[in-house]
Amino acid sequence: MADEEESELSEKQKIDIAKWFLLNSPPGEIQFVAEDVKAVVNDDILYEEAASEAFPLYNKSHMISLEMPGGIGDVLVTSFGELRGTEYLDPRTAHVAVVDHIKQVCTDVRPALDEELPSAYVEEYRYML
Repeated sequence: MADEEESELSEKQKIDIAKWFLLNSPPGEIQFVAEDVKAVVNDDILYEEAASEAFPLYNKSHMISLEMPGGIGDVLVTSFGELRGTEYLDPRTAHVAVVDHIKQVCTDVRPALDEELPSAYVEEYRYML
């Protein structure tokens, strides 16, 4: 047999592997998978980088629902309601929720600005659903 050296994975490879595991977590199980990935990676900086990229994608693809502070209601985390990186519109309550993707919680809520709300034309169809 030939002598083969075991090569250490690069940081980018470790991040990509960690992201793959996080993104392929079963629905509702990403927090448990994240604990295991963090233990395996054993590098907080690499884990945080992978998590900061994977969690928003996971949350949007699974359309998670988060309770807004103050009992206003729930907001769906989807690409359709995304305004900016961590802000999501709840058209039902006309509020914008600020989401912490990694903790999967809504950290703040504010009334939506007029330009953030859907037009009356779109609302007509949304109400039909």
